[in-house]
Amino acid sequence: MVAALLVVVALAAGVVVLLDAAPAAAHAVLVSSDPQDGSNLETSPEEAVLVFDESVQLPADATSALADDGTDVAAGDATLSDGSTTVSVPLQSDLATGSYTVSYRIVSADGHVVEGAIRFGIRTDPAIVVVADTPTDPLTIVSAAAQGLVYTGAILLIGTVFALTVIWPGASAPRRSRLLRGLGWGLLGAGTLVRLAVTGPLAEGSGWGGILRLDGLGTTLSEIGGIAQLIRLALLALVAGWTFGRLPASRATRLVAAAAGLALLVTVALDGHAVAGDDAVLAVIAAVLHLAGMCVWVGGLVVLAVVLLPTAGNTVEPLVAGHGRWSKIAFAAVVTLIVSGEYQAWRQLSPLDSLVTTAYGWTLLIKCALVAVALAAASLTQRALRRRQRAGQTSRIRRIVVIETAVTIAIVAATTVLVALPPARTTYGPAVTLSAAAGTATATVQVESTRTGPQQITVTLRTADGDPVAADAVSGRLSSTGVSSGDIAFAPSSEAGVWEGTGIAPVAGTWTLQLTVTLVAGTYVSEVSYPVW
Repeated sequence: MVAALLVVVALAAGVVVLLDAAPAAAHAVLVSSDPQDGSNLETSPEEAVLVFDESVQLPADATSALADDGTDVAAGDATLSDGSTTVSVPLQSDLATGSYTVSYRIVSADGHVVEGAIRFGIRTDPAIVVVADTPTDPLTIVSAAAQGLVYTGAILLIGTVFALTVIWPGASAPRRSRLLRGLGWGLLGAGTLVRLAVTGPLAEGSGWGGILRLDGLGTTLSEIGGIAQLIRLALLALVAGWTFGRLPASRATRLVAAAAGLALLVTVALDGHAVAGDDAVLAVIAAVLHLAGMCVWVGGLVVLAVVLLPTAGNTVEPLVAGHGRWSKIAFAAVVTLIVSGEYQAWRQLSPLDSLVTTAYGWTLLIKCALVAVALAAASLTQRALRRRQRAGQTSRIRRIVVIETAVTIAIVAATTVLVALPPARTTYGPAVTLSAAAGTATATVQVESTRTGPQQITVTLRTADGDPVAADAVSGRLSSTGVSSGDIAFAPSSEAGVWEGTGIAPVAGTWTLQLTVTLVAGTYVSEVSYPVW
């Protein structure tokens, strides 16, 4: 049981450490709005329309529309349309000259909460407000840790049952195997219940008290993740007899158990990234195959480490008996893991550079490296078993299996973190540094982030020798094909020759910054372009 408990500890530690250092996850992406963020309108709009790249849910008080003096200018509740990808916020008629903010807090298709806002002005340029990253809600960490328990429970329940009925059907130690199944059943159920309890309060931002009030439960049970969790609980009740009693023995009961196990994996796949984005059906199938491969491979290792090796004494003959089956099945499971994992990574990585510039990409690379290490350890185990080592020579196999099991524990932890992190395609937007001429000076333009939305831009003026250049004024204008986001007023910083400003790029594409620098010798206009994701 030590290996199984280590899984739980590793998952909890990995999730807490990585998520506590990351901004709150946001998986649905605002792709356009009307009015556009940062726009200056001549007439008052009837509504604000927000378009996302996937279907979303609206929890209670999901949107607000406020004037800069705090006046509520919403004219009713927000509505969903176009396959739940478009949110419409009705506004009061004849809004006065001034700046307005429409904010939103929605639930993306994969169950993660997304917050944001757009600003527009009526007969005036709205002041740009750069919102700091929202601290991670503690319920986000709880929800991610609960998802880790779900993965661990699936491995211990489905994986060990498969190993003990297909690979090593004659294995002894029924007490150990029953405890493994029971622990898996309990973790799978507990993780599911925690996810159900915290999803609503997390969506509504109501904190710990929202759990007791069942905040957002109706919204949770109306989206695909919540429905999948309810079905999972029903399936766990169905297989409780096999979990705590005898394993299915007849062909018919084994087929029913296999169908129940597959259904459990489908419910887990429906509660994650697979349901969001294009080709969702294919993505769910790939996720189920990925989970199945993980359960078979890691479950088989857990049975080796916890059931077979401790009871084998000084001989490996019980292991050799199932070596052929385990070798073939483990190979098929790993191939399935790799192929389905590559497809899922392809859906979430865009562009390829995001693999090494986002938390999601780096976590994926770490997971791939761990898989490689585990495969190397598995190769050593298979080689040792083929040599049919005799009495007194099992210690090496034990050590290798323990190492392989420990590495696969880390793989499960990395998988949990990947599900909790926003996909790379939604966070990629690396900083860029550009250069433009300004008379005899050189203007170095640094854009802090190239995601859509506020663009924090720093302009540094230097001579050819690197000395700072004093300027009377620096201004700019961001524009793209058919879109202009208004003027940027740069302000001098405390460092000589450095000016700072903020513009808005409301949509993805190539944006051009027209930079105007006024020096003693005259006024100079130049342009630099960069991609916005």
